[in-house]
Amino acid sequence: MIQEIVGFIGLGNMGKPMAGHILNAGFKVVTFDIAGTVERAPEGATIATSAGDVAQQSTVIFLSLPTLKANADVVAEIAESDVSEDFVVVNTSTVGPTEAVAAHNRLRGKDIAYVDAPVSGGAFGAREGTLAVMFSGEENLFTRLEPLFAAFGVNSFNVGAEPGQGQRMKMVNNQVAISAVVTTSEAIAYGERGGLDMKMMLDVLNVSSGRNYSTEHLFPRFVLPGTHNSGGPTSIIRKDIALFIKEAKAEGCRYDLAESTLDVLKPFDDENPDSDQTEVYPFIRDD
Repeated sequence: MIQEIVGFIGLGNMGKPMAGHILNAGFKVVTFDIAGTVERAPEGATIATSAGDVAQQSTVIFLSLPTLKANADVVAEIAESDVSEDFVVVNTSTVGPTEAVAAHNRLRGKDIAYVDAPVSGGAFGAREGTLAVMFSGEENLFTRLEPLFAAFGVNSFNVGAEPGQGQRMKMVNNQVAISAVVTTSEAIAYGERGGLDMKMMLDVLNVSSGRNYSTEHLFPRFVLPGTHNSGGPTSIIRKDIALFIKEAKAEGCRYDLAESTLDVLKPFDDENPDSDQTEVYPFIRDD
């Protein structure tokens, strides 16, 4: 059995707690973040000087990156690195099937294994270690990586063997979840306009057919108390829904509701570039 040395690149709202959970599970963790590794790395992690340095010190490397460009740049650097024989790249970022296939093909040319493993559950799910993992790749790699997934998640799904299928599943999840942020905001704003209490509406919704992730988690935790600190930037969900539209359009699938969701998120994000996703609610309520 391989004694894993885990590399982790990208230590933002999702990556830092995920890396910390892996470290606390007893694995050696080597980290790098272009925005500043020392400040972002979990205590006890090894600090690397570059993505290539992480790759050279690891047997498996996790990516948690915010943009398609950052993902492509890191994959390119790993492809040119001197890595171990059983080295595998695990992409937890949301990049879409097209980018996942491109990353797989580029790394395969260097005899480096690649798997999809995008996650869902938000920044608070990452902090609490309750994420869901959507894996696609070879079955033996799923078996090998399951102990690492269990360090930061409670549900790991093997959704297929082909590169990009994990990302496709994440696109499905994102379309449902992100559109629900806007739908729930519109509905709650309508209810409040007519004098209904938000907590009462959430209590009713969460035992009724309108129940969704926003009503169960985002609104009770971050909208109702007015903290708006879910750790999910509006810019990220805007990027994710635009990515769904791009992928769906390329395959001839409908994306009407996704486009309407983007029509709400785009002007809000443009006006409030550092906003939390839960601040979409007061924007919709007060607009």
